[in-house]
This record gives sequence, structure tokens and C-alpha cells, in this order.
Amino acid sequence: MESSSHPTLKAATLLFVYFAAMAAGMVELSLAAGYLVGATTMTSGLVVSGLATLLGGLAFLGWSLWGLHRNSLVVTRYAVPALAAAAAAHVAVMAAGISTQRLLDVSHLAALGLTLMALAGAGWLRRQYKTNDGGTHGQPRTGRLLAAAFGAAVVVATVATPGLAASMAGQHAVPHGEHGQSPDGKNGQGFNPALDPGRHH
Repeated sequence: MESSSHPTLKAATLLFVYFAAMAAGMVELSLAAGYLVGATTMTSGLVVSGLATLLGGLAFLGWSLWGLHRNSLVVTRYAVPALAAAAAAHVAVMAAGISTQRLLDVSHLAALGLTLMALAGAGWLRRQYKTNDGGTHGQPRTGRLLAAAFGAAVVVATVATPGLAASMAGQHAVPHGEHGQSPDGKNGQGFNPALDPGRHH
């Protein structure tokens, strides 16, 4: 690859890292909600897991927003080990779920995938900063960067959406077609379209 493409590649990778970290943070927060308010019986283990996941989600969101604001890879010395630790924790939780319940937790799987994306991108960027090779200080090409940002957003959303949907918050979300309806199936104005199909608005 020509050195002139390095700035665009670095900028695109930086966006990918922070998009993935932001999505991972949202999945972490949805998992924390399941631990802290979704369990029928609260135990000390659930509280610890919920608080740890909550702090992890907030840290992911804060790191990604700070990094996007600075337009650089921030606190790399701590971020990379933290990402690796989060990935290991998700692997442990999924392994425990498979061994005890024979179930694969989709939310933890999505969080793991997003964390690994951010970890891989951050590791590559850190190597680039250390080598400081030619072409890294130029300006990224806007068209290519926009295309890369769109592709990164699509990839991240593809992984994050099933994870959010499988969480407690996602399972209790109101489907888009049911917004504005009361629990008895009325549309909030005392009218039930299913009982009067001949009436039109």
C-alpha cells in the first residue's frame, strides 16, 4: 500500500475502533440492566456482575467519546489491557453459560465481538504510532474516509443490533408498530382498528 493512503487508513481505523467501543458500551449497559433489574432474585454475584458491567459500559462510552473528540487513540496504555480484560470476561461468562445451561448468550457474544474489533484496531494503531512511518502525517482523503466510516458503522451495527435485541432491555422494548397503543390494543384515542375495520382516518 502506498504511503499516501496511510492517513486515510489510520483515520478510518480510528473511527472503527471508537464505533466498536461505543457499541460495546451500549451492549454492556444493556447487560448491566439485566443483571441489576432483570433478575427475579438478586444475589451478591449478580450485583457485582451488574456493577462491573455498568462501569465497563460507561468506560467504553467515555473512552470512545473522548477519543473521537481528540481525534486520536487516547490512554492507550490502559485502554488496550482493559479491552483484553473485557474480552476475557465475556469469554468466561459464555463458557459458564454453555457448561451450565447449554445456552450461548447472544448479548455477551456481541459484546465480545465488538470488544475484539476495538482491540484489534487499537493494537494496529498503536503499532503505527510507534513505527511512525512515512505518509502518516498527511491529510486523509475525504471520500475514502466517508466510505470507510459508513462501512465501519454498518459492520458495527450488524454485530451490536442482535446483542441489544437479545438483552433484557431489547426483549421488553415496544415494537415500532405498537407505539401509541394502550395495553387493550386501542390506539390511545379510544378506538381499536381491529374492531372497526371500516373506519378510515
